Formats: sequence, C-alpha cells, structure tokens
Amino acid sequence: MMESGIEAAVRAAGDGAAAVRIQVPGYPVTSLAKALQAEIAVSEKVALEIALGASATGLRSMVLVKQVGMNVLADPLVISATHSIGSGLVVIAGDDLGPKGSQTEMDSRRFGPLAKLPVLDPRSPATLYAGLLEAFSLSEWLRIPVIVRVTAQLLDMQGPPAPARPRPEKAPGQRFEREIWDLTAKGRQQRHEDRIMAFAEEASESSTLNRLEISGDVGIIASGRAACLAEGLGVSLLALGYAHPLPDRLIRSFIDGHRLVLIAEEPEPFIESLLAMSPKVRGKLSRHLPYGLLNRSDIVSALERLEERPPKRPQIYESVAERGYGGVCEGCPFAALFAALATVDVPVAGDAGCAIRATREPFVSADVVYGLGSAAAVASGFAEKGIALLGDFALAHSGLQGLINAVWNGRDLLAVVIKNGEAAMTGGQPAPDLTSVLEALLPVRHLRLPAPVVEVEALIKEELKRPGPRAVVAEGRCTRKRRDK
Repeated sequence: MMESGIEAAVRAAGDGAAAVRIQVPGYPVTSLAKALQAEIAVSEKVALEIALGASATGLRSMVLVKQVGMNVLADPLVISATHSIGSGLVVIAGDDLGPKGSQTEMDSRRFGPLAKLPVLDPRSPATLYAGLLEAFSLSEWLRIPVIVRVTAQLLDMQGPPAPARPRPEKAPGQRFEREIWDLTAKGRQQRHEDRIMAFAEEASESSTLNRLEISGDVGIIASGRAACLAEGLGVSLLALGYAHPLPDRLIRSFIDGHRLVLIAEEPEPFIESLLAMSPKVRGKLSRHLPYGLLNRSDIVSALERLEERPPKRPQIYESVAERGYGGVCEGCPFAALFAALATVDVPVAGDAGCAIRATREPFVSADVVYGLGSAAAVASGFAEKGIALLGDFALAHSGLQGLINAVWNGRDLLAVVIKNGEAAMTGGQPAPDLTSVLEALLPVRHLRLPAPVVEVEALIKEELKRPGPRAVVAEGRCTRKRRDK
C-alpha cells in the first residue's frame, strides 16, 4: 500500500489531535487544506493569531499557508517564539517551486533563523507523517510554534506509509503559562537563545527523521525531496530531518569523514550557505547544481564533475509563451472591465488573482501587481490619480487597510473591486461581502457585469473626474463556478 503526502498529512493531523486547522488558500497548500477541512481565514496573520489563541487555551492547532503567506504572518510568528504558547502549534509552509502558481519563488526554511524557530523539512510522505507528529511534541516541549516545510512535489509524492501511532483520546490540553511575564522582553530573548534553541538543537541531532548511509569517500547532505532524489547513487547520504537548527555535530562528523560533499536542496542554497566555508562542500553556490527544482539527473551530473569547477550556466529565462499561460477565462463577465481599464490613460495597480491574467494581451489592464491586497495602497502612492483593481478576497485580506489609509489621508484614487464572491484563482473558496463596509467608508458606485465595454469605460472615466477616494464595485459571477455547477 502506498500513501500520498496529502494523505500522510491528514493522517498525522488526526493522530496528532489537531483540533484547530486554519488556512489561507494558495498553491501548493489548497488541496491539502481542503483534505484537512481547514477553516479559511482572511489573511495569514489572522490565521496564525487564531491558532495562537487556540494554543493558549489548550487546543492543538495547525496553520496552512503558501510561501508568500509566511511574509504576512511573520509579525506574530517572530513574537511568538519568545512569548511562548500553550498546546502544540504547527505552521505548514507550502513552497511553490518553479514557481507554478505564485508571483515569486521563496524558500520558507529561511524563516527558521529569522523567527528563531525550528523548521522540519520532510523528504517523503512517511517522514511528513512522522515529522508533523514530532513537530507537535517539540512545540509543546519548548512552548513555541514549529514550522514544517512542504512542496507540491512532496504532497503529490507516493510512498510507503509510516506506521500509525496510537491516536490520543484527547489533546494534552496544555495551556499558556503566565510565568513568562516575570521576565522582560530582553529576559525572554535571553532565555530563548540560551535554553529553547539549545534544546531544539539537541532535538535536531537526535531526531529519527535523520537518515545516515555511509558508502565511500564522497557524500551527499540533503533535505526535503532532494534527499529522495539522492538515494541509491553509490555514495554516502546524510538526509536531514531539520533544516533549522541543523544537527551541527552530525554534519561536522559527516564532512570530516568524506573527501568531498555535495549539498542537495531546493530551491536555494540555504544549508550550503552555512557550510560553504568548508573547501569540501559543493552545491548550488559552486555551480554544480542549478537553483530551483532538482532532478535526479542534476545530482548524478554534479557527482560526475565534483572535482572540477563547472562553467557558468547560460542564462535562459522562461517566457510566458514558453510556459503557455492562459489569459482571462473564456466568457469571463469581467472581460468588459479589463478591456475598459486598458483604454483609460491612468496608472493601474492590480492585485494577485484574476487581475494578473489581465496584465497581458489582449487586455493589458494593470501596470503593477505587487501582492495580495496591495493595490489600494500602491495606487495611493501614484504621482497622479490612478486606479486600484482588487478582488473581494484581496480586499478582505489586506486591501481594506489601504483604503482606510487613503480615506484617512485624503488620497486621490479610484478603487475598482471585482466582486464575484470567491477566491477564484485558488479554488473558488468563498470571499466575505464587504460592500456595506465600503459604503460606510467612501462613496461607492455599483456596476453589474457583463455589460458593454463603452458603458463600463464611461462609468470609470466619470468616477476618475470626481475628487478624493472613491470605489466602484463591479459584480459578476465567475465562469469557473458556472462550469463547475
């Protein structure tokens, strides 16, 4: 019997008594969040704060976000490290290697040293199951959140299941202890560095998630899926369970015992950058391996030329035409809006979502797209009056803050809200209706779509002539939803 990474994670959540499961949809965690029946939150920061409240009152909790979402929850995450928690809290960070469904590629392992929290990097469905259970135990032992990094490749991977552990009758119910307030912020930081991370280092050294195989004088140190790719190549292998803190003694012994060591990891040289001072180490920084996703053939090729200094790789940049991206969906009710925006001679800030599809031909509607919920604040900074194009989920995520700031500071902009009642690009999850909030905040015009382009263009141009911050709510029904039904 085989088990996928998603199935392993679901089994671990059940066996680990994860009572509270919160998510913000986005590739590659959307399918996992659905399988876990995780509740949707308006933003990653809110999701983590809900989980912190659950943890403080004795409930084990799990937060699922994609890699760029880690940026959004970084504030409470960093603070929680020294603040302490109650019951186990695990943050699953989904890295979009490629990237396939994100605006950028990130390596969530870097949040370990940033937040001073442990990061586990499972290599297979079996180690994902075991790693999630270990993460809950470690979280409760050290009273800190623990990050578990996953990728789309790991979640889709099929592998032998790890043996099931006895399901607890109930969660431990460990609650927040107020004794931490006997220390100052400096004292809590000292305690964290002196004791908590020292214990985390011991956990990293002794974890059963580590795997060591010795064969010859050349070795590979790997974490995540790359460790599976590195198996069976006739060289020594040290597969790491923790990306942070690293098991220093285990790594030092491995490097000392080998003539040359290749670091296999995705997508960035996170571990290699910490070990590159050793003349024995090779990897991405030495140009033996490419950045981003790895194939088994990449590792084989690197081993064959480990003794030499590879030439600089040719810079070939993937194009939209090469990837074959689709544009706006056929029959999209908002097509007239996108077409009208392309004819208006003002700068347009878009938001992550459907607006990105309209940045290309035949619409070319938005000029800049910096992140989910960013359009209103970005448009507030334009040198001239412009347009903020944002979806209703983006508005709830963080766009509303930008509009509040625009009203507060009297910024001159027009917000165009795509209201379709769902997060269309991430699977059609429901989005809250904030129309009444908008109407209480600033003047609002309503536009029902589909409609002729000339009518939409006339409305937008009319609103642009009016002073101060204003909004147009463009309402339509997503064609994806209609096809599903």
